[in-house]
Amino acid sequence: MAQKNPFADFFAQNDFAKLFENYQTSAFDLKALLETQRKNVQAITEANQVSMGNLQTIAQRQTEILSQIVEDNSSLAKELMTEGTPEEKIAKNAKLFKNIYERTVGNMKDLSEMINKSNQEASAIINKRVAATMNEIQSSIEKTKKKEAA
Repeated sequence: MAQKNPFADFFAQNDFAKLFENYQTSAFDLKALLETQRKNVQAITEANQVSMGNLQTIAQRQTEILSQIVEDNSSLAKELMTEGTPEEKIAKNAKLFKNIYERTVGNMKDLSEMINKSNQEASAIINKRVAATMNEIQSSIEKTKKKEAA
C-alpha cells in the first residue's frame, strides 16, 4: 500500500505564491544584497590567496634559515675540533657565536617583517571590502526610502 506523504499534501493544499501576490516590493534590494555578499566572498578569497602566497614565501625563508643554522653548527663543530690552545678556541668561538647570534636576530627580524606585511596586505583587502559593503548597504537603504516616498 502506498504511503501518503504529509509534506506533499501540505504543499499541494497551500499555494504559497498567493501569499506574495499582494506584496509589491521588498524593503531591500535582494539582487544588490546578493551582489554585496558575492563581493564579500570574493574579497575573503583574495585575502586568503594573498595570505597563502605569503605563507609559502615565509616557509621558504624559514627553510633557508634552517639550512644556515645547520651550516653554522657544522662550522662551529669544525672550529671546536681544530688544534690550538683553549684561549685561541675561546676567542674564535666567541667571534663565531657573535656572528651566529647577529645573523639569527636578523633572520627573526626578517621573518617578523614578512609576517607583519602579510597580515597588513590581507587586512587591507578585508578592510576595503567592509567599507565598500557599508557604502552599498547605505546606498540600498537610501534607494528603498526614495521608492517608498515616490
